[in-house]
Amino acid sequence: SELMTLNGQDVVITIEKEKDYRTLSMNRLYWLFLNTIENETGTSANEIHEIAKRKFLPPRFVKFKDEEIKLPATTTKLSKIDFSNYLTKISDWVDIPIPQLEV
Repeated sequence: SELMTLNGQDVVITIEKEKDYRTLSMNRLYWLFLNTIENETGTSANEIHEIAKRKFLPPRFVKFKDEEIKLPATTTKLSKIDFSNYLTKISDWVDIPIPQLEV
C-alpha cells in the first residue's frame, strides 16, 4: 500500500494479486456432485448445499443497523484450491466420490 495525493485528497493505493475464484466449470461439477449425492441419499441438492456450507465453511458476519448478523458462508468467493478442498470434505463426509468430468 502506498499513500498518495489525488485531486488534493489523500488516497491509499493497494496492489494485490487477483483472487483465483472458482470457475463456472467447477460450479457445474459441484452441482453435478450435489445431484449425485441427492440420488444416493434422497436429500435434495439444495439442502445438501446449505448443510455443507454450514458444516465446512466459516460463517460470515454482516453488520445491519447496530447488530452483527451471522450468515452462512458462500461458495462463490472460494478460491479454486479452497473450493477443491471443500468438495473433498463433502466427498469424505458422504462417502461418495467426486464425479470425474471428461475433458
